[in-house]
Amino acid sequence: MPIEYIDDDATLSALCAQWSHEEFLAVDTEFERTSTFYARIGLLQIANSKSCYLVDPLCIEDWSPFKALISSPSCTLVMHSCSEDLNLFQTFLGCLPVSLFDTQLAAAFLGIGFSISYQGLVEQLLGAEVAKDETRSDWIKRPLSEKQKLYAATDVRYLLQIREILSEQIQLKGMTDWMQTECDQQLAIAQKIEQESNWQTYYTGVSNAWRLDNGGLEVLQQLCVWREQKARQRNKPRSWIVKDNDLLSLCAEIAEATNSDSLSIDIIKNIEGVDRRFLSRSAEELFLLLNNPANRGEVDPGLLNKPLSTSLRKKLKLSKQAANNKAEELGMSPELLGRKKYLVNLLRDYEKHGALRWSGEFAGWRRELLESELTAILGED
Repeated sequence: MPIEYIDDDATLSALCAQWSHEEFLAVDTEFERTSTFYARIGLLQIANSKSCYLVDPLCIEDWSPFKALISSPSCTLVMHSCSEDLNLFQTFLGCLPVSLFDTQLAAAFLGIGFSISYQGLVEQLLGAEVAKDETRSDWIKRPLSEKQKLYAATDVRYLLQIREILSEQIQLKGMTDWMQTECDQQLAIAQKIEQESNWQTYYTGVSNAWRLDNGGLEVLQQLCVWREQKARQRNKPRSWIVKDNDLLSLCAEIAEATNSDSLSIDIIKNIEGVDRRFLSRSAEELFLLLNNPANRGEVDPGLLNKPLSTSLRKKLKLSKQAANNKAEELGMSPELLGRKKYLVNLLRDYEKHGALRWSGEFAGWRRELLESELTAILGED
């Protein structure tokens, strides 16, 4: 398949006009994200049935034709394991595709594997071998080698063929609507990544946060939101701003000092077990942050990942088995139907409210498949 390298606005614009008549386009990206919060795009790969196109984002200034292309519902982007690519689109382009087909998700619906690699899927469905030797290449450095270009083009070369095979099988099994729901969910998650309102619950993802009392959780919530802001402002990974363990060490002592109205910059600077450089650099800023009532939000201990009770562990095991049995019956990957993380959240919510509330991942088709079994399990004494 021919490979065309695109490094100017005019050519990209002309191609986007041509691609607008395509029903499906294969898309992938290469990026670098070792020392930054935001991924730095190194290459955009696109393929139709005739050619592979490598778009050099370091040379393109006008992305409006491409943004218009992916914003059209008439053109579906075919991608594999697309969550990071979607995040990149959201942060780099400021927009997301309207229509999506994720071949990794499709493979999970068909029981081929929950997180099968692109290389594995190509080999299994088409009998072709995809090289992996350029996976860790420097995609920012120019010029790209011919080997890099071939590797990048191969990442999209087979996607349209794979989509056709998987889509036909999904349709035969009556799972098309379920597949579309999951793809739409991927887009919704990517849409929310830069919405500050979602950062208010990031404290629930910190390991061992359940050990804190409400005062400590309120501090943790504020610090997590602050870290999100700083990571983006400095364009550095979250752990480079402050590690989770340091956040936890801060919370208990700061909460105690806040309750007794004795919080001070010196107290923050001298908290034990926390990176001294971080405290020296940030103590004054944290003091101002934590002393401002406007920064305080409501916390919900029920959202924390605390150890399950004996009774709930038993129900989780039974629920997981029920989901596995149903997945086997349908020929889909069991992790897709009943991932442990999602089941735990569902059971915690049941324990808190006394009723199954089918929301989030368990709304829609999962509820349709599992409601009767899980209702019976949770109704047992």
